[in-house]
Amino acid sequence: MPYASTRRLYNVFGRKIVRYMAYRKAKKLYNEINHGMSVFESRFLKSRLNHA
Repeated sequence: MPYASTRRLYNVFGRKIVRYMAYRKAKKLYNEINHGMSVFESRFLKSRLNHA
């Protein structure tokens, strides 16, 4: 196999790994934000609605 074609295959594989890692990082960040917002809502918004 020529060097150029092997380099291209590794590059495609590397891009897939980078895309997968970026997806995992974004999903983790989304879950953390979602969790933080739900904690905020349960502490502040729901308690204020009951007092109104």
